[in-house]
Amino acid sequence: MRRDDVPVLEVRNVSKTFDTVVRALDEVSIAVYRGEIVGVVGENGAGKSTLMKILVGVHAPDQGILLLGGKEVPFPRNPKEAAQRGISIVYQERGVIPHLRVYQFLFLGHEERYRGPWGLQNERMKREARNILDEFHVVCDVESFMYELPLATQKMVEIARAVLGVRLESQGKDVAPVIILDEPTAPLTLEERRELFQNILRMKETCSFIFVSHIIPEVMEFVDRVYVLRDGKLVAHYDLAQDAVTEEDLFRAIVGRESLAYTFEARKKAVSSEVVLRAEGLTKRGCYYDVSFELRRGECLGLFGPAGSGKSEVLRTVAGILGFDGGKLVIKGQEAFSGEPPHVRLERGVGYCSGEAGKELFFHWSIAKNISIVNLKKILGKFFPVIRFGVERSIAEGVMGKLEIKAPGVHTECYSLSGGNKQKVSVGKWLERSPDILLLEDPTIGIDVGAREDIYEVLLEMKQKGISFILVSDDPKEYALLCDRVLVMRGGRVQRTVSAEEFREVAVG
Repeated sequence: MRRDDVPVLEVRNVSKTFDTVVRALDEVSIAVYRGEIVGVVGENGAGKSTLMKILVGVHAPDQGILLLGGKEVPFPRNPKEAAQRGISIVYQERGVIPHLRVYQFLFLGHEERYRGPWGLQNERMKREARNILDEFHVVCDVESFMYELPLATQKMVEIARAVLGVRLESQGKDVAPVIILDEPTAPLTLEERRELFQNILRMKETCSFIFVSHIIPEVMEFVDRVYVLRDGKLVAHYDLAQDAVTEEDLFRAIVGRESLAYTFEARKKAVSSEVVLRAEGLTKRGCYYDVSFELRRGECLGLFGPAGSGKSEVLRTVAGILGFDGGKLVIKGQEAFSGEPPHVRLERGVGYCSGEAGKELFFHWSIAKNISIVNLKKILGKFFPVIRFGVERSIAEGVMGKLEIKAPGVHTECYSLSGGNKQKVSVGKWLERSPDILLLEDPTIGIDVGAREDIYEVLLEMKQKGISFILVSDDPKEYALLCDRVLVMRGGRVQRTVSAEEFREVAVG
């Protein structure tokens, strides 16, 4: 741990209680030094977001002290005051305004500083925008619209805007910027994440970062030190340059138990020889070409590759979301035709879980109704097509118990659930449906490691019951844990097929 200089930011013994009952933070202390990336990790509800909102003035703490450069100062009362002291945040949800140009977005909220006698000094704004983007190695045209930029570049522009806001609000004072990154990589592909981090590492020369993430491998690779919160308490602190810490150590600190990686091998079941799905020379021009594979009962087949490899398009073709131009698709011995909609594929026994809760769930419906939507046959009466509400409630309670969904009850509307619990409901409806084949696209994206393991437990249990899966993900460890075979794709074509053991050795190590 660094002891040779004064932290640019430090909080000591911060506590926060909501509604006099919920203890969100319990005497938590963290420090950030100049030019470092500090990780803050924990499950949903651990207190990470509350701590970050206290730092930027959204919430006021019940107790604790804040020190900037070793000097005690009051906690900020709002984000503007936090920026004046050098603290800003980039939230997980994209905060861009798509139809603003880059330079307009960078100076949004600070236009008065660039107002001349004849209106806004657009050329001056463009010039200064180019300077800050060049400083942080962000490659884009300042006159481009934000929606035209790749996601990783959009996120870098957001970060540059946060730094710029600190500089403008501090009015020339010598402040050391501390930028909070709240799960910045959640919506990004593997390649976009790496590009983003390379840019952030270069920015360490002028900024310090607090990095909030659920993705353990990227925390291990890119942060200097990491604080672990659990149930509002600080339970661990590691200096990754000095402490011999493994991913499993970090997982245990976050969740309080061992990960599935140490137990799943003993539960693996031999895959049946029965072929439930076969693709022969499947082609969708502009997306993928001549893709062939077989899927057996009780098998999980992975489609792995970089962005643009065609893996997602193949999965969506099997789901009936995309058509195909050539080749053959056979489901349980019957040929499936291009243009068949998803509900026809579902009747054939093919379910599709997109991983995007916004597409999977009706947020203003209850948990029970969201589970029922793909299980209508189970809840409708045999002689009269009316909903049996007792059966509906019983099914939903079973799913909630199995996946440990945290909610007041089955009638809780899904918009109020945490990201991890929304994802559990998305998977839970398919657990109850039990299709012959379940297509999984990023099934655990953006959720904490504990919720992820709960979902893995259920998927492995479904697999043991003979349900087959095709997996597409940006997390190599997800393939290593769930898959029996992996098709490696690039440029729309299958390069090779590897066993799970070979994949683990090459992609995970």
